[in-house]
Parts: sequence; structure tokens; C-alpha cells
Amino acid sequence: MDRIRVIEESLWPQVPADVIEEAKQTAQVEPTWIAMQGNGHVVVTVPPGSPDGATGDVIYIAEVNPTQ
Repeated sequence: MDRIRVIEESLWPQVPADVIEEAKQTAQVEPTWIAMQGNGHVVVTVPPGSPDGATGDVIYIAEVNPTQ
């Protein structure tokens, strides 16, 4: 869990295990984020998206950092 920084604690339990694994696999060089879209789907996003530039239709749940 040291690679994962949870941003929205209340939504973290709703993240499916396969999405967490996908985020870990995708975060090889750059961080990825686990986000909930406006339609309720939980997905993995990659840069240039980030929690700093989020709009109302995306809620960032966690940041997954690259392996070290």
C-alpha cells in the first residue's frame, strides 16, 4: 500500500481489486490515478490528468506511484 496514496477515504472501499491491480501495472514510469467518473464507473487514468485539474464530473480516489 506504500505506492498508493488514498485521496477519498470514503470511496476507497468501492474500488474493485482489478482496478487497483490495473493501476499498479500501469504506473511503471509515471503515477496513475484511480477515479470515479460522473456515471459511477471507477477507472484508471494516466497523465496528463490529475486531481489538481479535476472537474466536477471526475472524483479522484487514489494516486498510484511507480515502483521504485
